[in-house]
Amino acid sequence: MEILFLALIVLFIYALIRLMVSFGSIWQGARFRAYRQLAARYQGRYESRGLSDPPTVSFTHHGTLVRVGLAPTIPGQSSIPRTRVVARFPRGIPFRLELAPVSRPAPAQAPKGTRLVRSGSSLFDHDFLVQANDAEMARDFLNEDVREAIGTISRLVHQGGMLVSINPERLLVQVDRNLGQTGEALIRAVREALVIHDGLQQGVRRRMSEGISIVNAGTDEQADGPPLCKVCGEPIEEDAGAVACTKCETPHHRDCWEYVGSCSIYGCGCKFARPVGGARR
Repeated sequence: MEILFLALIVLFIYALIRLMVSFGSIWQGARFRAYRQLAARYQGRYESRGLSDPPTVSFTHHGTLVRVGLAPTIPGQSSIPRTRVVARFPRGIPFRLELAPVSRPAPAQAPKGTRLVRSGSSLFDHDFLVQANDAEMARDFLNEDVREAIGTISRLVHQGGMLVSINPERLLVQVDRNLGQTGEALIRAVREALVIHDGLQQGVRRRMSEGISIVNAGTDEQADGPPLCKVCGEPIEEDAGAVACTKCETPHHRDCWEYVGSCSIYGCGCKFARPVGGARR
């Protein structure tokens, strides 16, 4: 009799566990359906880290690895959910940009080596603040399609709740809202982020197709102050480790050259550099 009673208890516990697992799976599937829809749309990979943590979706777009998910919560900081679309470039680009609505609180300091840039559109410049290390490249990148995509993303969230950040290795589009609650909003944000990515890549290719003029460095007119590194935008001081491209003689910080892996001048593409003694133009 006791054995039968124990068997019934074990059977009940087993059934309860199976029921909880099934309920959890159904609940998780309903809660994160938007991510599954996104993975299906872009033939990507859906990764789940458990019932409590939101999933991520990763896929390849024109040779770039794209990852979508919520930003991790950092203790002591705001707990507002932030949806992120991160596109990691297969090859580094010599460009830095940070773009946000003018109503977004400004960071303590501007991104390294950047300065304020006007896109050329008065309406866009009225609504957004752009800082970049290459003003010409920034204006070329912020074409009509890209500006429209940025405007669409900004309308998915409260005023000032979005950010676009570009550095040599990745593009980040962040929306201060959990877009995974609805499949339509998440897919729309990713679609517009890919428009921004494509505009950036097209700008890079366009600049490369223009080519460069190789001139003798000795004939350059000397300018005041040390030269600027084309990757980080910072001066190459006398005591800083510096290298020069063996093809076009453009100076770089040694660390910046190693980070990008080649010359940062569009159309050059040389992978060989020589050390230089001090910073020279």
